[in-house]
Amino acid sequence: MTPTPRSPQPPAAPPFLPSPPSLPQRMADPLRTDQARALAEALGPLRPPEPGEATSRNHRTHHELERLAKVVPPAGVLLKDPEWMAALSACTVLGDPALYMTVVNHYVLCLGSVVDSASEQQLAAADLAQVVGALESGYRKGVFLVTEIGDANSHLAIRTTAEFEPQRGEFVLRTPDPGAAKFSGVGVPGRPQSAVVCARLMVGGSCRGVHPFLVDLCDERRTSPGVEISGALGVEALPLEYALVRFDGARLPYDRWLRGTARIDADGAYHDPLGDDPDRALRRTLDVGRLLWATVPSAAAATARASAVAALRHSQHRRSHGRLAPEAPVLAYSTQQRALFGAAAEAFALNCAATAALDIWQRSRDARPDATAEAAEASQGGRAAETAFSPWASVDRRLSAFKALAVDGAARISAECRRRCGVAGHLTVNRLSGYAGFAEAFDAAGGDNRLVLLDLGRALADEAAPADEAPAGGSSRPADTDDPDWWLSVVGTLEQRLTAGLRTALEEGRQQGLEGMDLWNPLLERTRQLGQVHTLRLAAQSVVDAVSAARGHDPAQRALVALYGITQALRLAGPLQWTGVLCRETAASLEAAADRQCTRLAPYLDEVAARLAPPETLCATPLAAPDYAAALHSTLTRPDGGRS
Repeated sequence: MTPTPRSPQPPAAPPFLPSPPSLPQRMADPLRTDQARALAEALGPLRPPEPGEATSRNHRTHHELERLAKVVPPAGVLLKDPEWMAALSACTVLGDPALYMTVVNHYVLCLGSVVDSASEQQLAAADLAQVVGALESGYRKGVFLVTEIGDANSHLAIRTTAEFEPQRGEFVLRTPDPGAAKFSGVGVPGRPQSAVVCARLMVGGSCRGVHPFLVDLCDERRTSPGVEISGALGVEALPLEYALVRFDGARLPYDRWLRGTARIDADGAYHDPLGDDPDRALRRTLDVGRLLWATVPSAAAATARASAVAALRHSQHRRSHGRLAPEAPVLAYSTQQRALFGAAAEAFALNCAATAALDIWQRSRDARPDATAEAAEASQGGRAAETAFSPWASVDRRLSAFKALAVDGAARISAECRRRCGVAGHLTVNRLSGYAGFAEAFDAAGGDNRLVLLDLGRALADEAAPADEAPAGGSSRPADTDDPDWWLSVVGTLEQRLTAGLRTALEEGRQQGLEGMDLWNPLLERTRQLGQVHTLRLAAQSVVDAVSAARGHDPAQRALVALYGITQALRLAGPLQWTGVLCRETAASLEAAADRQCTRLAPYLDEVAARLAPPETLCATPLAAPDYAAALHSTLTRPDGGRS
């Protein structure tokens, strides 16, 4: 076994990180835009916090939020600009995943709810204008309170109430019992905080669905009247202070109701031209999640790229003393190559998917300037999906799918890279644990991935098969795994066959008189798997769309695309064979095909790393240094304060 060769200087090639033609080329890498440079300068070098650090994590990220507020545009501009939002997501998650969670709560969910649901008349009201101004300056930190701790799928059965009192023209917020307490990254009082609270609107004794309300939780000294904030709760995966929030008669002025098109007239009667169906009200309230799902892939792709590059460079420079090849770099071993080149290939694919998600979001915004959930239904090709397991797929099926895809991929990449770096992969200063924690936390945050996949699979199976869909037994896929279209054809055929199989099982169950839980419970794993395969098909399509212009001109990119598809096929070798998409011989050849692509990528190692790597100013780590020991020592201090 010989060491991996140092890469020669390859001929000039198109960028690795392309965008579909519908977005400008500069969107290809949100980490190298003017916006990213402005954010990096504002934040300075963010270091990962050490365990046991005395300063409150929420207060620390609140301070960083104020620094960000000095350079980002006003919320009404920021939240409609895909370049700014991609850069803000990618830059903050690389510097500190806990800061990214703060940014999501503050900008995307809290201010996003205000921008999407408050009218110009509301925003002109002195009280609301003052709070929004404090949020935009970063003086007040914003959070989003939707999850209630007592039940699973609490979004579908929120019990916090906002009762309208017509005599005073105010709303009164109440938490009926401890199980309805809200959970989020709320810090202990000491810095001003406000929250968008999702609550059941009660008018004249009738529930009018779930609506958002902007509530001041606390100022520098105390909580607001009628608001209770618990002591801090820790979450190791994404270390912020979290808390439970309850309401006991908290009063809100009328304009703190982020009411969209709804209103309550002088006689205390509720009106909404879009209808008062509770499911529609919930979708409108949670429509703010679309921007979250559009930008989480940018954050996930950034951590995946950083993880893959750091692990590749560490393995390239770290010597092994195994008896097979003493003094050889760790990356000389084929197992390490397969794992880390595979991680780089998937990180590349996630970057393509992140760009596709932004494109979908921008197109839907351009098509629906009123930003209502009803118009989103049309952008998905028909009525919104019926809410079953969670509300997410019914709000936006495609963007929720991209969120689940990106977080799952980032979790797999960061975990594998950390594993391949040994003890070094677990040191806080090397950042891989923080990136793994981000992905682990967002598996549930922003819409639980498993529930999203279940609803995706259910929606696909419940739809009528398109008239032009080929029979489930046929396929015209390319036979060559080197072909950039191979994996897209394979996973598309797999999705088609899984869909047909689940439809058949549902029809048989309904013929037996089954419905509800009796019908779906035995089929849940098949439903989840279909949802997952659907997300992988979306990723494969985004890769093919992104690299189509560079086919035949960039050997490293071609090898990455092929390796990505082969690696995904190996993960799904079982379903691919039992559905008949791949024969046994083709499945058995995938191992050799993956090794072949690693051999092709080896001469381009430095180029692959350089093209995927984030700027060092955003996430410098000793792990990627040629002399890891020296770089690690340079980060340490002696007990007397000197350098070690």
